[in-house]
Order: sequence, then structure tokens, then C-alpha cells
Amino acid sequence: MTAQRERVLITGGSGFLGACLAHNLVAEGHDVHLLLRPGFNGWRLRDVAGRYTPQWADVCDADAVKRAVAACRPEVIYHLAAHGAYPFQQDRRAILASNVLGTAHLLDALRCHEFRALVHAGSSSEYGHKDGPMRSTDLLEPRTDYAVAKAAATLLCQAEARKGLPITTVRVFSAYGPWEEPTRLVPYVMGCCYRGEDPRCTAGLQPRDFVYTDDVLRLLKLAAQLPAARGRILHAGTGRPQRVRDMVATIVAVCGGGRVNAHFGSEPVRADEPAAWTASIEETTALTGWRPECDLRTGVERMWEWYVGAAARRAA
Repeated sequence: MTAQRERVLITGGSGFLGACLAHNLVAEGHDVHLLLRPGFNGWRLRDVAGRYTPQWADVCDADAVKRAVAACRPEVIYHLAAHGAYPFQQDRRAILASNVLGTAHLLDALRCHEFRALVHAGSSSEYGHKDGPMRSTDLLEPRTDYAVAKAAATLLCQAEARKGLPITTVRVFSAYGPWEEPTRLVPYVMGCCYRGEDPRCTAGLQPRDFVYTDDVLRLLKLAAQLPAARGRILHAGTGRPQRVRDMVATIVAVCGGGRVNAHFGSEPVRADEPAAWTASIEETTALTGWRPECDLRTGVERMWEWYVGAAARRAA
């Protein structure tokens, strides 16, 4: 364990980042509680089964959230629950309910309890399209229901922080790593490499600020530890934009074993792709001392090691 043992509540604990954080905090020896919907898909949590405490509640159910918080009495809360980030999550009411009302329900539940820190995971999509690196002071110009809902959730958290509550928002850029949704770019291309199939891709000229989950988790935990971060908006990005084709080419080079070739341009580019997409991390570094440690190849190598191990465990 790298820090004093604490009682931690993670909302969205069965999701991509939530599961990564749950594994990390369980390994450090913390008392980890996960807010989970009844009937949730627990494939990401199989390796830590029995090592965390489930708190059964949907964030859309205010009373259930209050009961879960009262039962857990967390010292630190990581609010990672979200809905609408994937193409198969397009229901506007569900997006607004989960992200906006869900955040409001959590904040209401915490009014009755003392806590040391709440870290809310925001999204770079809150900014909309910008011509250069995105800064926390930039005008929010969200372009999707999900981005609108995440922006509203951030504003709710900031409003509570102005009342003196220890709340920090970390806006996450293009995170990738273990337990990512299998249809996303990185696990899709790795899956093709694992099976010896050629991945089909767009031309791959779209910019992204790819950041490995190890770096994201370090920043989330720093945000919970540092008083200077309270009330602030931090950026989990690298400040070094990469094209999608750079990521694909790196995966093929690391994982393809010379057997796989990417077919760039074989899939259409989605509508409304931005011309630029990168984080400004200067303010985050100045406040926390955090800098990303994983370059693109290192992150791909780490995820590939995990991917192969996970595939072997599934086959056993």
C-alpha cells in the first residue's frame, strides 16, 4: 500500500476507468466500495471479486444513492459513473439522467456526511472543437448530448466546490488501457492482431490526445490528495496530439508480429471530426506536479501485455 488506508467509494466501478481504479486501489490495500447497478455486467471485476464491497444503487435513484453513501460513509469518492460515451448509448433522457441527475443525487447524498475529497471525472468533449490546446478557462461549446451532460455535471461540482466542499474535476482526454470497451479503437486493433486479422480503419488523420490509464489513475489519486486541487479543473492528457493512424501503426508494429497490415481508408470518417484535439496540461502540472509518463509505444506495450494475459485467462 502506497498511502494510508482509506474507505473509498467509486461510482461507475464496473466501467472502463472505474474498474481500472478499483483494481489499483484494491492492490494498494484500501477499503474499496463500488456503486453498482443490480444486474451489472461484472466482466471487468472478476480478478478482484471478493476484495471490494458492492453498494447496490443506480445513480438515477436518489434514495438508493443516499442509502449507499450512508452505508459506506466514504472518506474519498471517485465519481466515474457516466452514460453516453459510446455509439450504442444514444438515448438523450438516459444520458441526461445518468450524468446530470446522477451527479446531483451523489452531491445531495454527500451533504449529510463529511468526506475528505470528491474527484469527478469530466470529459474533454465538454470543450467542443478548439483550434489549439484546450485550457480549463476555455468556453464550453459541447456538440453532443453526452458532452452537454458532462459539462452540466462539471458545473454542478464546481458550484458545490465554491461552497467550500473538497471537489475536483479531472477532464479526461482519449484514455486507453485495460478493460476498455472492446469495440473502441485500441482494443479493436489489438484484437485483430491477436487473431491475425487485418484491421479496417479510416484514413486515420483525426487527431487525438491518447493518454494511458496508468497516467490517468495517478492524476485522479493526486487530485484526491492535494488541497491545492480543490475546486480546480485538471486535465488528464499528454499535450502531445497523435493521429489515429499513428496509434494504429504503433499497435500493428508492437502486436502484429509482421502478420498484420492496417487497411487505412477502408472505413468512412465519422461526421463532425475536429481538426485539433489536445490538452493543455501546464496548469495541471503546476498545481499537482503530475506529468504523463507513458509515451504511445510504452502504453501500447503495457496494454498488449495485459491483453494477451487476459485472453489466456479467458481460454483457460
